[in-house]
Amino acid sequence: MVLHEAWRRADGSRVPLSTADGKQYRVLYSGMPGGSYGPDFRDAVLESDDGSEVVGDVEVHREPGDWFVHGHDTDPKYGRVTFHAVATKLANGSSTPRAAAVNSLGFEVAELSIGQLIDDHGEPTFKISGGASTDDAESSLGDWLDAMGDERFALKISSMRTDVERFGPDLALQMAIFECLGYPRNRGAFRHLAKRLPWAFLAGLAPLDTDANDGRDGESRLVARAAKLLSWAAGFGERPRWSPVRRLAGDVPSWTGAAGRPSNRPEARLAAAAYLVAAWWCGGGPLRHALNAIGDAERSSNVRGRYCVGDGALGVGRAGEIVVNAVLPVLAAWAEVGRDDALYANALSFFRDHPSLPSNSVYEEAKQILARRGFRVGRLRGARRQQGVMHIYRSMLLRPRAARQLHLGHRALSS
Repeated sequence: MVLHEAWRRADGSRVPLSTADGKQYRVLYSGMPGGSYGPDFRDAVLESDDGSEVVGDVEVHREPGDWFVHGHDTDPKYGRVTFHAVATKLANGSSTPRAAAVNSLGFEVAELSIGQLIDDHGEPTFKISGGASTDDAESSLGDWLDAMGDERFALKISSMRTDVERFGPDLALQMAIFECLGYPRNRGAFRHLAKRLPWAFLAGLAPLDTDANDGRDGESRLVARAAKLLSWAAGFGERPRWSPVRRLAGDVPSWTGAAGRPSNRPEARLAAAAYLVAAWWCGGGPLRHALNAIGDAERSSNVRGRYCVGDGALGVGRAGEIVVNAVLPVLAAWAEVGRDDALYANALSFFRDHPSLPSNSVYEEAKQILARRGFRVGRLRGARRQQGVMHIYRSMLLRPRAARQLHLGHRALSS
């Protein structure tokens, strides 16, 4: 659609756009395309006349009345929409009186005219810039991306340390790993699931008649037992007859069905979690299992291999995300708490050494936006620099004013 493309190309242009009540805003970041689920653009950043920055979703229509025609006024998915961008060109900051767009909570949504983003031929006014030309993104951006990747890792460590000190290392790692299993809208549900079925409780539920050396039959019995517990705690199954308790703490997690691949559905991810629980039963718990993995590994890919379980239930890509976003930062946080310099150095080294992770929407969005800002990011080798790209998106593109205070190139972690 032309209007969507016009809004997208206005990214970073700072062109003044007027609202129906005469206020002006400039586009600092046009937002991430929302796809078919909810608003057209998410987390857009606009600057008002007084210099303040507004972050919110944007819905684009040709006519103001389309907001009501499409039922957005009663749809909770549009509750974060800050601007209703329409093609109507306003005269002197005013328009013909009409009903203002409101969201499902009854709050008014500002109407923003973007007619000037379309030329007289119906084409977007702004042209797409390919950014600075370079054949080797690694050499021109490498130091910056390394520093930003380290800063993102440091922030993860800080967050994980809070969980380690509050819940202990086993539950902190269990929650972090379960979150990595979740489809984006189910991460909170998986974290809640870990609290309903924490390792301290799970540790006592391993089948007494199964030996860790029983081979595949023994593993199958462990996985089946774990799957029944997880299904019950998640609200998908009945309480196992052999459970020593009749009720678990807290409410059943609230799940969102994945709109994409069947492998993203919570039931499929729970099946993968059962293999991890079985591995923890054999390996002494989440923390001991992770410590053994990092202690036996020569490279970060070896650590990743320890989380590729279940003959494909957890593949290389998902296992890598678990290692980078859960295992290594939790181990580093645990090392900080215990002042274990050797463990901290190992966790940091394996993070910096870890191979590339699968691409995702945030990473691809960040690369496109950086290209418009003059930085062409090619194919990056290594999770560290990928994480750096994502951190730039989170810390700079979504928070432009705060980002102005960043000392770019500052390394957040020591070697």
